[in-house]
Amino acid sequence: MKAIFNFVIAISLLSTATVHADTIKKTAFETIDKGVYSQYEENNRQHIIEIYNQDEWQEFWNQHTSGTFPLPELPEIDFQKYFILIAIDEIRSSGGYTLEIKEIAIDTAFENRPFEIAIIINFPGSAAGTTAALTRPYHIVKIKK
Repeated sequence: MKAIFNFVIAISLLSTATVHADTIKKTAFETIDKGVYSQYEENNRQHIIEIYNQDEWQEFWNQHTSGTFPLPELPEIDFQKYFILIAIDEIRSSGGYTLEIKEIAIDTAFENRPFEIAIIINFPGSAAGTTAALTRPYHIVKIKK
């Protein structure tokens, strides 16, 4: 039997002197990719990445998918209409970890940029059998501007 502990992490991306509640709105998003084997190596900590142009998207995707065979094609994104939000966990020493973006609130007064992101990270319990492989859970979504 597998035991999983759920932790909800709310990450505030923007800090402003005054936040007007009427400009903060929950927004819909679409999953582009989600899994546990990201090859992204910028640093080994949990973090959020925002991408607003094709060059940054290509650079991220190349690193994220490096070593993957066959190499997945870069998903097409119309950066005139959408931007990308990526949540990446730290590198884990085993399987059994997952990460999922559950909710995103944007600030309509700040170009619809993310204001708060709710993420669920699942950890394997002490009785869980896991793979003996390095993993790095991630979730990549696109959001309408």
